[in-house]
Amino acid sequence: MNSFERLKEICRVACHERNACESGFKALMNAETIPQILTVWRQNWDDVYKSKFSDIMAANIVSVFEESRDIFHANEVYVNEPAEKGLLIISSPQQPVEVSGRAHAYLFTAAEVTARGNAQVYCRYKGAVVALHDHAYGYFQGGTAHVYDFASANGMFQECHTYNAAQVTVNGGKVIDHGHRRITVYDGNIYSDHTRNIEIDGQTRLYPLSEYNNIKE
Repeated sequence: MNSFERLKEICRVACHERNACESGFKALMNAETIPQILTVWRQNWDDVYKSKFSDIMAANIVSVFEESRDIFHANEVYVNEPAEKGLLIISSPQQPVEVSGRAHAYLFTAAEVTARGNAQVYCRYKGAVVALHDHAYGYFQGGTAHVYDFASANGMFQECHTYNAAQVTVNGGKVIDHGHRRITVYDGNIYSDHTRNIEIDGQTRLYPLSEYNNIKE
């Protein structure tokens, strides 16, 4: 099979595992080119990323991408490589990946990622480590974030480290504050030597930063 046929077969198997909606499955099976498949992905991206589809796609996409890199790039889709625009799929990188500009990066594995500019990162994997700089944004359902400059992050974290003028909203996990613009924490723990512009709910405990340092030691 050529790269298009293999990509279409990956989609067929993934849709079967996902029990994909009839319209999305029909659109994929009617696709006649790789760009048409990528268009359907974009139109149904929430289902692609948040379901079993993503696991199957991530496990098989690299070889197809390597054979059809120019086609993917022409459609602003990148895999395991630096990106400044479009959609970046991070599935099995051999080294840390950097995303910048206005690109949107989606982690399909526990990778190490640095985001700059106005890039956005979406992470749902425990063990992932993401650094957000400048005005980058991150949404997390797992993993560790380091939020610098004027970057912002929302979600559930293993740990969320804030610096400079970072702004974060945390729904579960640890926040380690080295500097911030605003921090909001629900049902978590925060380690900070400050209280200004920090909002916590009744389920959250505020500890001195030194207590986190003692835990690390």
